[in-house]
Amino acid sequence: MSKIARKSSVPIILALGCGALALVVVSASAQGPRRRGQEQPKQPMGDLLATPQKQFPLGTTWVLKAFNDKPIPFKEEVTFSIDSDYRGSGYSGCNTWSATVYPVKDQKLLVGPVALTHKQCDKSIMQFELQYLAALHVGPNWDLDGGDLVMNGQGGKLRFQRSL
Repeated sequence: MSKIARKSSVPIILALGCGALALVVVSASAQGPRRRGQEQPKQPMGDLLATPQKQFPLGTTWVLKAFNDKPIPFKEEVTFSIDSDYRGSGYSGCNTWSATVYPVKDQKLLVGPVALTHKQCDKSIMQFELQYLAALHVGPNWDLDGGDLVMNGQGGKLRFQRSL
């Protein structure tokens, strides 16, 4: 029985060894070619994920008050929040959405791919929803203004108030 155990563990050990070697090769190739006597410049992750000047209020739910300084054209509450794991989520007028959202330096938001439910609503609400999600996805700047969360970017200006 010990021969069987030894023989069956060889492929597993070999696979683990190959996996570790692949990690070393990938890691070394990602650093690029090295020249003798010249140190490669380091790209710290902190540059991109640096703490913004203001701390983004994680764990708070925000309700959209205005889009491009105009009130929301329907009664449904459009929401936005980021939890402590940087998972953004909310309700966009017809569907619920979620995405990875990182507040980064210079008070910008980086938004990953958006997962969206597939509910169908009135055409005007669907159009609004598309514009709202596009405004979030283009990496807007954010700021706190008199208790409101204001996002400004290529997709427009979003003004949120803290949800009760």
